[in-house]
Amino acid sequence: MPTFWLNIALWVALAPPAPAPNSTFSVVIHQSNPNTRMRLADLQAFFAGVRKNWPDGNDVVLVQRSPNSPPYRALLERVLNMSPIEYKRRLTNIEFMGESPVNLKVLNSDVMACKYVFNVPGAIAVIETGSLHLPECTGVQVVRIDGKLPGEDGYRLR
Repeated sequence: MPTFWLNIALWVALAPPAPAPNSTFSVVIHQSNPNTRMRLADLQAFFAGVRKNWPDGNDVVLVQRSPNSPPYRALLERVLNMSPIEYKRRLTNIEFMGESPVNLKVLNSDVMACKYVFNVPGAIAVIETGSLHLPECTGVQVVRIDGKLPGEDGYRLR
């Protein structure tokens, strides 16, 4: 019985923090990417591995934040509606079913995510909107989701 409670305590301690309820997250892409507007369903399709190419045929490179970060949690909760285990299983099953794997880069900060997106034309990332003012994030462009930018009424990643 003590092992059970120890496992529960360990699971709670290691669980990624949930994003603050009033946090806003932004989707960023390379400056040359013309896809500055997308529906939430498009964003879901990219990060779920359903769509692996941009409309022009270029490969999508998913930039995912580390699993203990608020942007990662926001991606799972507000975009994909999945638990971390479900998401990992989803990405693993893509390869298991014989499809080409998702092109995924995991980075540990918004600064690193912005730098990567700045340098990789097919990259897309979800970052905290507050990071957009950082010098490393000024060279990326923010995507409108369902016609809205972060901070506008009805924006879906808030």
